[in-house]
Amino acid sequence: MQKPFKTLDEQIEILKNRHLLVPDEEKTKKYLLSTNYYNIINGYSKPFLKQKNLYLDGTTFDEIKSLYFFDKECKQTLFNAILDAEHHLKSSFAYHFGEAHKDNPEAYLDVNAYNHEYSLDIAYIITKLHRIISANKRYPNNSIYHYCNDYDNLPIWILVDYLDFGDLYTLIKISPVKIQNEIARDMSDFIRKNNPTFHNNFQPAIMLSFIKNIHEVRNLCAHNKRLIYFKCRSDSMYFPFIHDQYHINAEDNRKNIYTTFISLQCFISNTEYSKLNNTLRKRMKKILFNHIHTINPNDILGKLGFPTNWQELPPLPQE
Repeated sequence: MQKPFKTLDEQIEILKNRHLLVPDEEKTKKYLLSTNYYNIINGYSKPFLKQKNLYLDGTTFDEIKSLYFFDKECKQTLFNAILDAEHHLKSSFAYHFGEAHKDNPEAYLDVNAYNHEYSLDIAYIITKLHRIISANKRYPNNSIYHYCNDYDNLPIWILVDYLDFGDLYTLIKISPVKIQNEIARDMSDFIRKNNPTFHNNFQPAIMLSFIKNIHEVRNLCAHNKRLIYFKCRSDSMYFPFIHDQYHINAEDNRKNIYTTFISLQCFISNTEYSKLNNTLRKRMKKILFNHIHTINPNDILGKLGFPTNWQELPPLPQE
């Protein structure tokens, strides 16, 4: 069965028949035309429904639009912080991998440079790296071309900037434990900056589980998918020093946006984390709690994994 095309007028009529209040129909039609009915209505109506295809009494189109805008703003805020984390991880990985292979600058193409427990991942990443190099060395407008033509090799600290976050995660995962430990030690500096009492070890297995979920959230943000209701495919590992502060224990689910958000303090500076934290609070206050009235805005926070009234906690100091 095919889904028939609906004009903007028909879309408005559908919404009104579902008891959604649409005060300004012309303005709403323009918004639907620029935003896409499926993205905003199918993606963000659910919290406002009392049953299938029937909205809670008093629900307005502006409330659904505000939820959509809130979700979008949170994604942009998280994405910027994740880019910072990605940059720090790339720098750390490139340094320690390069240090471990001083006599072989292109060791990243050698299967012997990796942990053989991950043979399929090794084959995949070496093939991918070959493709990245081949695709870029043909065009004289990038550093890969420059190094391939002016030097005898292409070092990892040049190549690393051409990797996506998934490639970076794979490279760290398949690296020898010694390199993983060195990266985890570098990240421990960020944990201490955000939590001055931290004096423990940041175990590579925990680090990798955090990176895996951060990578999932990054892709969600980059492709503008819905943030609310999202769950990562696997739990991040329990890290008592961080999780205990937020009353998250070993038995709790750690797949949501909130647990991914707090894990970012292990990969970004205190200034970067404070900016992330405080911006999210502002978005919650300004958009959710000022523009959504039919439902309790805390219900939306709960769908993201955030505690009730989290936005009312004091802001973190920003330098």
